[in-house]
Amino acid sequence: MEMPLPPLGHTDAIPHPHWRHRARVAAAVLFVAAMFIPLIGAAMHWDPVQSHENRALAKPPGLPRSFQQVTRYSDLMLGAYRDHFGFRNALIRGLTLLKFHGGLAVDQSTGIIIGKDGWLFFPPVVRNLLADRNLDPFTSEQLDEWQQVLEHRYWFCANHGIRLIVLIPPDKQSVYREYMPDQLSALGPQSRLDQIVERLRVTHSPVDLIDLRPTLIQAKKYHRVYFKTDTHWNDYGAYACYPVILDEINRLLGTKMVPQPASDFVPASTVRSGDLAGFVNLYYEYNEDWLHFIRRRPFPQTFSLDNPFTPITTRGDDPHGPTMYVIHDSFGNYLGPFLGPHFNRAEWQWTNVLAGPLVLKAKPNLVIDEFLERWLYSPLPTDSENVRNTPLQQREEYVHDSRDNHGAG
Repeated sequence: MEMPLPPLGHTDAIPHPHWRHRARVAAAVLFVAAMFIPLIGAAMHWDPVQSHENRALAKPPGLPRSFQQVTRYSDLMLGAYRDHFGFRNALIRGLTLLKFHGGLAVDQSTGIIIGKDGWLFFPPVVRNLLADRNLDPFTSEQLDEWQQVLEHRYWFCANHGIRLIVLIPPDKQSVYREYMPDQLSALGPQSRLDQIVERLRVTHSPVDLIDLRPTLIQAKKYHRVYFKTDTHWNDYGAYACYPVILDEINRLLGTKMVPQPASDFVPASTVRSGDLAGFVNLYYEYNEDWLHFIRRRPFPQTFSLDNPFTPITTRGDDPHGPTMYVIHDSFGNYLGPFLGPHFNRAEWQWTNVLAGPLVLKAKPNLVIDEFLERWLYSPLPTDSENVRNTPLQQREEYVHDSRDNHGAG
């Protein structure tokens, strides 16, 4: 027997469970909150995490006072909002922690390499990992250009009776390759530093380049010579290279300066994180023992805290000692307390440019040209015109003045 159909227009209502209705309301509320909380948070400064970005954050613009300011007002306001919306730093840190605990080798926003056992590395070329695998070598033309820059510097100094030493501190991954991620193992036979050292040797170049890698690799057997969370070598690393550099200075200048003994310094340690940990917002996870030396007899810093590019002049204990002119990057600051006291006067310029007029004004006996290995992947420095225009002599004329083995130490 068939059941009768219900009359047209009549249906039994199917009740929806209460949880579905509540879920929809909650989703709507969360959607609205997600839209407005960052805006309200920007106004109320809601963010439990402090920014550790190594830059000045954009500030909200004032009221526009000209037509040009009106046309740029929306861009300026949007830039300020991006830097200050609610919980911005907390979100950035949360994403970084996901990367850290997820085992990713590279922070995509900064290019910082997350290595083994808490080691962080700054790539030679940000967002281009070929350099770290020795897969971005110099072309023949690039190698010629770098050699010419160094030889122009050599001959400018030599023509004015000044000795020149080139120091290229290695990148941290060149000394601590074992802490690099396995997927970033070296594949190419030579790094750019290998290439420039080899080129100067086989061409009998007069450029006196000290390869510090063997010294640091030997020294790391006894002390850590680079910071784990920072891009720089520590005072142990700089001190290990100091006698090697001083030996070469003595050879060139005919002096007999003796390295300061380790007893002249008090080793100290604090717990902190370095610049690389700050760049990737892992300054809590990546604390380390921060090793440094404190000189028993204080020596002035070789850079200004307010402006590191301000030229600094230091004076040593011997009024009859030699004089020195140094162009350097941040690694050179670590050499200041070691090399500086040996010189009656030393001028420190944080720059990669050799300015001939400044050198001649300083009248040094020695010029030290220090720059980190990764600068070999940067554009060539543009020296002053009188340095660039210094004629290069034929190499056959100065073979006798070059060392058979560049790369002392």
